[in-house]
Amino acid sequence: MSADETRVAARRDAPEEDEKDDELRGSLVKGVVAVFLNVGVLTALLVYFGWVRSEVMASSLGIDQAIFGMTVDDYVRRSVRSVILLPIAAAAGGLVWVWFNQWWLRRRRDHGEDDRLTTWFATWMWAIAAGVIAAGGALWLLGYAATYIAGPFVCAAGIMLLLYGIALRGKLPGAMRMEPMTEGILRGSVAVLVVVGLFWSAANWAEVEGTELAADYEQTVLELPGVEVDSTVPLSLDGSGVETLCAGSGENTRYRYRGLRLLESTGGKYFLVPEDWSMEYGVVLVLPADDERTRFTFVRDANGVRDEGGFTGCPAVDAPEQASTPAG
Repeated sequence: MSADETRVAARRDAPEEDEKDDELRGSLVKGVVAVFLNVGVLTALLVYFGWVRSEVMASSLGIDQAIFGMTVDDYVRRSVRSVILLPIAAAAGGLVWVWFNQWWLRRRRDHGEDDRLTTWFATWMWAIAAGVIAAGGALWLLGYAATYIAGPFVCAAGIMLLLYGIALRGKLPGAMRMEPMTEGILRGSVAVLVVVGLFWSAANWAEVEGTELAADYEQTVLELPGVEVDSTVPLSLDGSGVETLCAGSGENTRYRYRGLRLLESTGGKYFLVPEDWSMEYGVVLVLPADDERTRFTFVRDANGVRDEGGFTGCPAVDAPEQASTPAG
């Protein structure tokens, strides 16, 4: 049979072969894709990212993130903008894989099973995958912020590529197909390893982001929303740069505290820091958000020129009936 006749026969048998290829590909990656698209896994990824980010930042600031009393919703809202890049990168990689797989199938159909190029990829894809995994480990060990984040993600991509290489190798002439149980174990193991890599990459990203936020915090305090606290009882909001004003006298005395910035608002509490906060000495002040004796005014510039409504400097006061709780 001539080469042209061989190609015609290959095209005639292509539908059946393509159907088998689709079935094999689907069975091998179905578990992994299901994990990626699982809403529960994505939610857990967002929560974990938010928790690690908050924990690292809080530790760098000298407090425990548990003080914030954040909910699952708080963690998700603080992480979705960053974590969303990981699924986007995974989806982009998936599109590249689809393009390559379609190219491989078309070339094999047009040039026959003995085509050198497709046979080479089917034979050595596992080696390429091993190289990608090794590259991911090397990136992680480099220690730079970007490589520290990318390392586990690249390793996960290499594991997926290894799974694909096994599928391609099974299409070579004379190759032995895996038993259903073996294939199921392989699929499940790859799914677990890929998810671990994804969570590991997210954890590294959260650690880097939390550390950078804390490192830059001293320079960015003045970019936080300004807060003025008015109260009918003395709160003793002590901190470098905090100014206490008074209006009235006796039991009608009202107190105003200026020079504060809003750090967080969660768990029914406001977490405030002085404008002169520093890494050497800085405190975090905690006030309940729903106390009837306290009013919070959020301003663009707490030190701007404005009518103080009769508030002036006031003398020292006794220990407050409702004092703030220092958190750091």
